[in-house]
Amino acid sequence: MPNIHPLLTHFPIALLSFALLAEWAARILSREDLSRAGWWTQAAGSAGLAATALTGMHAADGVSIGAAGRASLEIHQEIAFLACAVFAVLLFWRIAARTKLPGGSETLFLLLFTAGVLLLWAGAWYGGEMVYRFGAGVQVGLPAASPVQGSP
Repeated sequence: MPNIHPLLTHFPIALLSFALLAEWAARILSREDLSRAGWWTQAAGSAGLAATALTGMHAADGVSIGAAGRASLEIHQEIAFLACAVFAVLLFWRIAARTKLPGGSETLFLLLFTAGVLLLWAGAWYGGEMVYRFGAGVQVGLPAASPVQGSP
């Protein structure tokens, strides 16, 4: 199976970041429609995060990376598992509150959501470091592309 982890990573980051912005805006502007948008993007982003985590665990088994990159991989994984835990708790909390922000605990919910998004961004940074700094998953030794005919 090909490594589809890089293909999936951007969806939960974008969806959960948007959900956070929608929920803060809903609270500040007292707009229920923004909160509904936040709920749906939270649900989709959480599902995407689960898929991304599963494909990431599969990808980690087959990636060749040096010792310095391995340390970055371990930090990336730890942050990802923590983010998954935070968003799982938030998702089930929201489901228990019938898809609304939990009454009386909205601020706590939004602060945990903010922490979860910050974890996602930190995990993404370490993932980028593994690829762009340490070459994780990058194939080397491929033949150079031939020049296009008629080009200088």
